[in-house]
This record gives sequence, C-alpha cells and structure tokens, in this order.
Amino acid sequence: MTRRLGHLTPLALLLFLAALVILLPTEAAARKVKPDTGKDKPRLSLIADPAFGFTPVTVTLTGHLTGVDLHDRNFCHAAVTWVRIDPGQTERDSFKVREDPACVHPDEDISVADTFNKTFELYRPGSYLIRLEIQAKDGTRVVSTYTRVEVLRVQ
Repeated sequence: MTRRLGHLTPLALLLFLAALVILLPTEAAARKVKPDTGKDKPRLSLIADPAFGFTPVTVTLTGHLTGVDLHDRNFCHAAVTWVRIDPGQTERDSFKVREDPACVHPDEDISVADTFNKTFELYRPGSYLIRLEIQAKDGTRVVSTYTRVEVLRVQ
C-alpha cells in the first residue's frame, strides 16, 4: 500500500494538531518581545568632516547623543573620552583624550549636552579610526561606532 503525501488519516491529523498546540506556546515564549519602557536607549553617533584628505588633515568630529532626557542628572556633565587609533596601531595602543567636567550647579539648572565636538590634526598617511565614549555618573557608558578618516599622501 502506498499513501500520497497530501492524504492524511484522521489519526495522523489528530497527532499533527496536538503537536502544533504543544509547540506554538513554546515557540512564542522563545521569541518573547521586550516590554516597551517608553524610553529610548541612549545612542551615540559620530561624524568626521572631512572623512578623507591629503596630509595634513584637520578633521572635525561631531558626536550626537540621543535617547537621554536633557534634564537627566546622571548625564549632566558626563565624562567624554575620544579614542583615536592611528595607522599601524592597535586599540590597546590608542590615543585617548578624556574630559571629565564637574557638575556643581543646582538641580533646577541641570542640562545635558547632546552634541560633542573635537578637532584633530592628522599628519601621517593611512587610516585613522576614531570613537566617542560618554560615561554617566552611575557608570553607564554609551559608545559610538568607529568612524574612519583616510589621510592620503601628496605624490
């Protein structure tokens, strides 16, 4: 006796439905959706201008912080670290500039900076990687992705 695939016996259909009922709640639990807290997660973007040029290059970096309340005491005067990896260096050998201002004003004057600027003079030809890190008072860190700046040699 041969059976065609499109033909199911009542017993096979019953077993299929029972398995489906058991597996669906398990599958739904595995893909549980995170509850919406109503707040955006802090994010940091970084743009380099210019992104490439001939040596020497004066590059202006602009970071934008989003997802933070502009009156959040935790991010008021947060520590700012600029990380620069020069051509031939590793992240461990990177050049870091840390700015750690004090927040000494009263609560009604709290103001969070959402734009950060830094200028670097780049003399050596090659690829530079630059990243921005913001650290809040409670230790929360928000880190941008690396932005690449290409410095070309004049021939």
